[in-house]
Amino acid sequence: MAVIMYSAGNEFQFCDFGDKRITKRLMNFAQTISNNPETSINAACGHAKDSKAAYRLLKNPKIKTEQILQGHIDNTIQRIKNDPCDHILIIQDTTDLIYTQFPSVEGLGKNHQGVDYESPVRGLMLHNSLALAANGIPLGLLKQTYFTSEDYEKKREVEGLKDCKHKNVPVEFKKSFRWLEHFEETQNLVDHLNKTIIHIADREADIYDLLHKIVIKSGNYIIRSSWNRRTQEGLKFHDTDNLENKLNNLPPAGIIKICKDRKEYQCTIKFTEVSLKPPQRLPGAKKCKFAPISTSIVEILGKEKYGKQIYWRLLSNLPCKSLEEALKIIDYYTKRWPVESFHRILKSGFGVENARLKSRSRLEVFSSIISVVSWHIFWLYHLGRICPKLSVKEFLDPISLKVLNISAKNIGIKTSGFFSIKKAVLIIARLGGFIARKSDGPPGMKSIWRGWRNLQERLEFYDALRCG
Repeated sequence: MAVIMYSAGNEFQFCDFGDKRITKRLMNFAQTISNNPETSINAACGHAKDSKAAYRLLKNPKIKTEQILQGHIDNTIQRIKNDPCDHILIIQDTTDLIYTQFPSVEGLGKNHQGVDYESPVRGLMLHNSLALAANGIPLGLLKQTYFTSEDYEKKREVEGLKDCKHKNVPVEFKKSFRWLEHFEETQNLVDHLNKTIIHIADREADIYDLLHKIVIKSGNYIIRSSWNRRTQEGLKFHDTDNLENKLNNLPPAGIIKICKDRKEYQCTIKFTEVSLKPPQRLPGAKKCKFAPISTSIVEILGKEKYGKQIYWRLLSNLPCKSLEEALKIIDYYTKRWPVESFHRILKSGFGVENARLKSRSRLEVFSSIISVVSWHIFWLYHLGRICPKLSVKEFLDPISLKVLNISAKNIGIKTSGFFSIKKAVLIIARLGGFIARKSDGPPGMKSIWRGWRNLQERLEFYDALRCG
């Protein structure tokens, strides 16, 4: 069958399991899943023997999530190295994987509290670190962590910290430790690349331990503030203020328009530099003495025409002495939003939460494979939007191009002359149900993954006709 030259399966070709046959099976399985969004494992495989081989692969004890991702991480580092952008953004974010509908699955968190659920649900938390170029092109995953609340409760129990107050527990025994762990490991992976690395995260990452670690490691960060932290105003311990008071006393520095979820917000901006006062903790709850942290703070307050408001308070150690530098920080922070689309592809596009596997370990293996497959669709989609003038010939083989051309004629899109990646993505979206009226914006992810599946079905049919 004709395949994309930069296929999802190729991301696994350098995985080392000590057996080349396992690597080949993994590549084939990943490509099969990639070609069949919104279908089960059995439906994607098509044949009973292929389904059996897939389930054997997922339960193979030789396969670990770290090994699955290693080949993709190596490719991601190479893409970062080759990218023309000097600035690379590493986005950290967490999503729920809910499996309450499958009570027989072993090893899941029993008291996991989902963000959008009134009562506790069973499942896992998945924490991702995704690398993006400064222009927004997703370059790949650098680290994944699966965890439940019970995992950290067991760690605290082993160390005799079960009955300690939360503020007195060392950070490595809290769920928030994943933010520090991901920063340290991803920074070490890309430190040698001569790029400016900026770590970006939402409010859950507003942790003094994380800010302190980034500063002592000479890293860069943009983190949305969650706490009205105290600021150090003088040499004496009690010479303090707080972030809200500091910002309330400032005049607006400018007005900008921000588009989010296809809504336009008129926003005022304030920015200043502050020194954050370290939190008070018992000596046993921290490994080193915290020092005040000098940071810039950028406030964005906006309202759209129907009255809905947005409010952000961003902490950053990037230069912020002018409105232009403040706008650059805001622009980098807005690059965090697409990671939610990545999680949507993972869960809605490839149905990671619908996989009926027996144990947590198998779900983690399957989820890691699907994560790389989801990144591939995510990457292709953003290439069409951010680098629209790239030739599609760099990404599709001649047979795929021929089928795409035939499909374009049937839906009334001209492909004569230069065939760009933007036009290819539009054709794929049209195959997935995107109407492309003049008033419509760019196609959404749902039409992309449905069109992708439609294209793969057409390629299969073309191969069948060609081979007789």
